[in-house]
Amino acid sequence: MQKYLILTVVICMAAISSSFAQVDVKVGPLGPLFGTLNLRGEFGLADNFGLEAIVGGSWNKINFDEGDDLKNTTLRFGVNGRYYFNPSEIGLNKFYTGLYTRYSAGKARSTAENADEYNTSRFSGGFLVGFKTFARNERLHFDFNLGFGRAFVYNIKGIGNAEPVNLDNIPFLNWDLPTTLVIGYRFGK
Repeated sequence: MQKYLILTVVICMAAISSSFAQVDVKVGPLGPLFGTLNLRGEFGLADNFGLEAIVGGSWNKINFDEGDDLKNTTLRFGVNGRYYFNPSEIGLNKFYTGLYTRYSAGKARSTAENADEYNTSRFSGGFLVGFKTFARNERLHFDFNLGFGRAFVYNIKGIGNAEPVNLDNIPFLNWDLPTTLVIGYRFGK
C-alpha cells in the first residue's frame, strides 16, 4: 500500500510540475545509508518564493548488544515554504528562510517472538534557514538547510494488548531539529 501511495504522489508531482515555470526535483544522497529515502519537489510560485513538497519513508533496524532488535518502518510527508532573499537570474537560489511542517506515521516492533507492536505518529513544524547553490550548467544544484521546531503531536500507541508509551517525562523529544543535504536537478527556467 505504501509503495503505491509514494508512486502516486511522485506521478502527481510530475503532472503538477508542468504548470510551474521552475521545478527542482531533489533527493538526499546520504539517506539510504541511514535507512531513509525522501523525494522532494520545489515549485517556484514567485520570483523569490518557493514551495517544497516532500514524500518519503524509512526502514530502520536498531541492533541492541543485549536483547532483541527493534524494527521500524515509517512513511513521511512534509511541506516547506521558502522565501529567497536575493535570488539570481537563474531563479530560486542562494540564501533562504522559511517555515516547515512534517508528518510521519509508521509501525515499530521488537524482533522477539510474540513481541508487542506499536503505531507511531508525529506532526511537527518550525523555522528553517538554508542555502541553495548551482553548478555551472544551472540545472544541477545542492541544497542545505537547518531548522528548529517542535512536535505538536507525538504518539506511540500499542496494538492489541501492548501498553501505550508515555513520553511526557522526556521534554527534549518534542524538539524537532531537521537537517537537510540534498542534490537536485532543475526543470524549466
